[in-house]
Amino acid sequence: MRQSVNRCLKDKSMGRIDHALGRPVNPLGDTFRDHFATDIDAPEAYDMARSPYWHMGRKIEGGMVFFHVTKHGRIALSDHLQVIGDKHRQFIVIWDGYEMPVIAETPSKARYSKWVDINDALPDLTFQEFLSTARVRLAS
Repeated sequence: MRQSVNRCLKDKSMGRIDHALGRPVNPLGDTFRDHFATDIDAPEAYDMARSPYWHMGRKIEGGMVFFHVTKHGRIALSDHLQVIGDKHRQFIVIWDGYEMPVIAETPSKARYSKWVDINDALPDLTFQEFLSTARVRLAS
């Protein structure tokens, strides 16, 4: 179950790794992708080519190059997210027999986010009604 987080990291190097992996909750797990494309003459290409966090991949006609995140890059991003105190977690909201994944910072925010999603299809469902039967657990 791959879901991404809406975040922007101040550290540009870590931000590139996060972007390349699809902004995952857990950079060490299965991710949406693992690459970053840039102009071969760009300053970031120079930095990435010399970093243990990246492996240079295929060059494309026209001057583009792909870089792939290494295991060291995934570990560095994971460590960075812990250092900055990133609170995003994957939760499972259980309601009406359904288990629905959601990314949020707290169980309360996960529950509210899922109600907003459900309320689009069931506009008569009040938040109070949803609260009384919905349960939340941390995804494993």
